[in-house]
Amino acid sequence: MDSLKSLMDKKQYDLVLKLTENSQDSLALFYRLSALLATGKSEDALKLINAKRQILLNKPGVLMKIHIELLCLLGKFDEAYSELRYYQELPYENQETEELLNSLPKYIREEEIKLYKRQEVGQDEIRKRLLSKSDADVLSALDAVRGQKLENFLLPIFNVMKNYPKQLVRTYALLLLVANKYGKKVEFMHGDKLIEVVPNELDEPFIIKGIGNIDNVLSLFQNEYRDPTISQNAINILSSYMVYIYPNSVNYSKEELLVIFGYIAKELLQTRDNSLTKMCERYNLNEEEIREEVNKIKAHLEDF
Repeated sequence: MDSLKSLMDKKQYDLVLKLTENSQDSLALFYRLSALLATGKSEDALKLINAKRQILLNKPGVLMKIHIELLCLLGKFDEAYSELRYYQELPYENQETEELLNSLPKYIREEEIKLYKRQEVGQDEIRKRLLSKSDADVLSALDAVRGQKLENFLLPIFNVMKNYPKQLVRTYALLLLVANKYGKKVEFMHGDKLIEVVPNELDEPFIIKGIGNIDNVLSLFQNEYRDPTISQNAINILSSYMVYIYPNSVNYSKEELLVIFGYIAKELLQTRDNSLTKMCERYNLNEEEIREEVNKIKAHLEDF
């Protein structure tokens, strides 16, 4: 066991984990537990405790302290109280263990309060950013909501969907409700028209009828242009446009997609061989109609 202690002192945690992989020895398992915690593998540490608890109870005071602190770290307070009751029912002859046991209810409660306060501060900051006039602030706040309870932010999200100046930002707010399968009717400013939608009834974004998802479209561009810069630029423009018009969807043929978004991508990259006339002739497309679509999309791009 001295070798394991030496490895822990040298912070060679991966080696400790390898050496203790199939161990049934109490001390070795505690080193393994320490190595898991040191490498941020909290859930694996909890699984180890649950699987090897009877062996680890060789040191009950150490085990219960690590176990309860780990559950609090993971925010599993109900489970922490439940496990505390388990430990309270075990016989102890050591006064130090008894004192530790008596102090743990207070510890759990204090950690629960600390987490609640941190969450409240975090939620206030998210709400503040949702009401900001900065695109970056609002978009970052919408992204942060993904790890929170949606119900805590519905009012500011509704406000973004109706009143934020940029269509792209309003649509990202709607897409957040779609991702959370929100099932109630909401108002959404689509262009200059206020519409009502039920998010969980809307089609998935980034799906093109008859073609499939964005990856399928990217393959089309790659096969056509043989230039990853042009292909990626075209797919970025298409994705932005799909977000902009959502919940409507694009309704172009494969040929139209290749010409319209390939042309815009090449134009933005200022490539020399970029003739809309030749591209339309190649695919037997009406140049006037395609140019009209190109100009419409470019106008929308200015609002991105």
